[in-house]
Amino acid sequence: MKTISMTTKLARLLCLSVAVATVGCGSSTSSPHDAGGDAAASNGDPVTGLKPNEWVWVPVEGAYCRDGSKTGFAVNLASPKSDKLLIYFEAGGACMDQFFCSAVATPETFGATEFVSWKAGAGSAPSKADAGLFNRQDANNPIAGWNMVYVPYCTGDIFSGANPNGMVPNVGPQKFVGYTDVSLDLQRIAPTFPGTKKVLLSGSSAGAFGAYGNYVQTTRAFGSSTQVYVVADSGPPMAAPYVAECAQTQLAALWGQDGSLAECGSDCSDPKSYFLDYVKHLAKAHPTAPFGLISSTQDSIMGLFFGYGNPGMCKDSTLPTGSLPGAEYTAGLKDCQMKLAGVPNFGAFLFAGTQHTSVETTASLDSGSTNVRASLLDPSGPDAGTIKLTDWLAKLVNEGKVSNVGP
Repeated sequence: MKTISMTTKLARLLCLSVAVATVGCGSSTSSPHDAGGDAAASNGDPVTGLKPNEWVWVPVEGAYCRDGSKTGFAVNLASPKSDKLLIYFEAGGACMDQFFCSAVATPETFGATEFVSWKAGAGSAPSKADAGLFNRQDANNPIAGWNMVYVPYCTGDIFSGANPNGMVPNVGPQKFVGYTDVSLDLQRIAPTFPGTKKVLLSGSSAGAFGAYGNYVQTTRAFGSSTQVYVVADSGPPMAAPYVAECAQTQLAALWGQDGSLAECGSDCSDPKSYFLDYVKHLAKAHPTAPFGLISSTQDSIMGLFFGYGNPGMCKDSTLPTGSLPGAEYTAGLKDCQMKLAGVPNFGAFLFAGTQHTSVETTASLDSGSTNVRASLLDPSGPDAGTIKLTDWLAKLVNEGKVSNVGP
């Protein structure tokens, strides 16, 4: 019986259902791999058309942005033999009223054209495709040698939506299908990377919540032999009063989270702590999986998002109802840590300042801002020194161990 190579399988899976012109999919019947040849041509693998460290766009049939346009994901191979995979959810805003839905950071479309811009970088800005966790040249990046998948953000529902008929006053109908899209993505991603031993779900801002919210369906897609970890950047699961109760219930209904996150069951019955209780549920239900949070102590962007509805009035507006003050944001982080203190596989890397996101746009994970270091300070004891973000990440992804680091 003829053996089909890993790269042939990958090509067929990526080319499944739709033509992926940017991937360069060709006919597998004439593949030198089918004939037993394993040598790669100078222009990349002859079957997949993929070169190492080359980002390519993969449209996914049935996946949509909130405006109804089609979307997909991007893939970057380190090696077909790699057994480790990063699935990264892009940062962005949230669509819940006229102000937030119209924000630049809440895109409504992302397809092949937007992917080209993402890969090239905008103007003088460096390409996001080579920054942060995606930077393979960063010697301190603990996942530099992993295969990588980038999931763009265009659904406005922090990747948790299962409501294709959403309606936002003064904005119009919206397809809040972020969770549904990821489900379709996983149907392509999981079989494309057979033999994967470890998956890191990560994301920034909206993508941080996407990492939490899509954890269960990712474990199901890859199976019990694959470890799935989480590193959520700039997306702390705060509870009321730091995130208004009305905001939590309103967004759950608007985006269809009651369906997409239904596995939480009675563990998520308190409307005052829906987000936090969901993360606690995940960590307890998967006690051997590490869950890590990265956040500045007074994140100015997340403060704006968490300010929605405060002080307890959620209504449509053309202006935000207020930003969560820095001191209250810090208190919310401490409250989050306290309520998750009994969950040994949840840890946080907290650092002083207002910085938003640490692993998406920085040229190097330990450079660009002094805020990417956090002091291990015990108020009652001596300074224990400093811990680099990359060291904290390496311990999590390499050893499956979490720690709490903070000022």
